[in-house]
This record gives sequence, structure tokens and C-alpha cells, in this order.
Amino acid sequence: MLRIIKTEFLKLKRFHILLIGLIGMTIPAILSVFTQAVATPEVTIQKFDFSALFNSTIWNSATIFMPVIFTLIGGYLINREYTDNTLKIILTIPITFKRLLLGKLLAMGILSVLFGLYSYAVTLVVGLLFGITGLSAAVLFTGLLQMLGTAALTYTAILPIIAFTSRKPGIFMGGVIVSFLFGYSAMFIKNATMRSMYPILSGLTVMRFDTETFMNTSEPGNLTLSMVSLAVMILLTIAIVIFTNPPQAASKRKKRKTAGMFLRQGQKGR
Repeated sequence: MLRIIKTEFLKLKRFHILLIGLIGMTIPAILSVFTQAVATPEVTIQKFDFSALFNSTIWNSATIFMPVIFTLIGGYLINREYTDNTLKIILTIPITFKRLLLGKLLAMGILSVLFGLYSYAVTLVVGLLFGITGLSAAVLFTGLLQMLGTAALTYTAILPIIAFTSRKPGIFMGGVIVSFLFGYSAMFIKNATMRSMYPILSGLTVMRFDTETFMNTSEPGNLTLSMVSLAVMILLTIAIVIFTNPPQAASKRKKRKTAGMFLRQGQKGR
């Protein structure tokens, strides 16, 4: 498994998709400052310090950018094996398609945390460049912990989408659209119980992220429900991986079914 993960990171060096991810994870911090600058006085954050900047960046990332970027890159890594016709070669090695898929998902999980670290660094640089005040050791530590945790848990929330769209070549872009809607819809869920059960928001609840500023509600989410929700996403992903067959096997079954249909039609013709 470690070899699969290492191989995936070596492949990433050759893919331009990684640059798209880095650009995408740069936008949330800049968007946070820009929104604060152009917003009307009624909706601006009264004390926009480093703590508020980190919170705004995490919120923008978790609800818009992370679901899309993680699904895009994760799906791309898997889809390349189809488009480059390397899957046939890989499966001749003593490795199952399920193990290969699991290794790619784990590699993307590590990459999601690295993206969280990158977003944290960008937020820090953007805050310093725009003269944001309120920087302290406590703010730095809390921001780092919540950024990394949110990245990992947001990836957990959209894991089933990546796993499901990996079953066939060329459909991962549909997963990107679903992930966007999945994340964007989180903005409109006000009820505390629903927030706790909604996977994208479950991660924020687990990380003790304060959603009051962004959702106009001070009622905290339920930690137990949130952990159960994320656990269900992991179990669902495992089930999808287990029941995913190699493309060759699916193709053979389809050919046998087609051959059987023609055979039956030939027998009827006689």
C-alpha cells in the first residue's frame, strides 16, 4: 500500500492538475479579504482580525473549494489509468483493482491534508500582506489545527463520491458537480441536528468551528451525530470499493451478456 501511495505522489509531479489545486486553495483567503472589503457595513465582520480571517477562509474552503478540488484531483488520478491505458498493465502485477483504488484514495487523503497546510500558509501570508491584526500563538495554533482537520474531514465527507465515480472511466467530472452542490448546499442548513448529520458540516462540528457568523445561528451541533455521519461516509466508501469490479471483468460480463443475447436470437430464428 505504501508503494502505491508513493507512486501516486511521483505521478503528481507530472500532472498539471496539481497546479489547479494549488491555485484553487489560494483563492479562499483572498476571497475572505475581498468580501470583507466590498461588503456593506451591515454584513461585514466588525472585528476582522487574524482569527476572523482564518475562520472565513476555512468556511469558504469547506463549503466551496475543498469539495470541488479534492473530487477533481482524486477523480483525475483514478481516471488517468483509464485514459492512458495503463490499467491493463498494472493489473498484470499481483495487485487487485480494489487495492489500487484504496491506495489512490489514501494518497488523495494525504494530499488533502497537505492542501490544508498550504491554505493555512497562504492565509497567513495574505493576512500579513493586507495588514490584518490580532496575530498570536493561540490564533496560529487554532487556525492550523482547524485548517488541517477541516481538510481531512471534508475529504472524508466526499469520499463516497470519488469512489463511486471511479467505477467507470470519464464520469469523475460528474462527481465534481455533485461535490460542488454537496458543499454549496451546506450554507443553507440552519437546523442544529441537520448540521450535525450533514457530512460537510459534520467536519466543522467535530473541529469545534464556530458557524454563528456564517449561518446566523448560535446553536451548537451534536458532536456524536457528526462523528457517526463521518463514520458512515467511511463505511460507505469501503462498501463501494469492495463491490467495485475491475473494468475488464465488467467488460467481459457485458460481452458474455451480449453474446448470450445474440445466441438466443439465433436460436429463435431457427
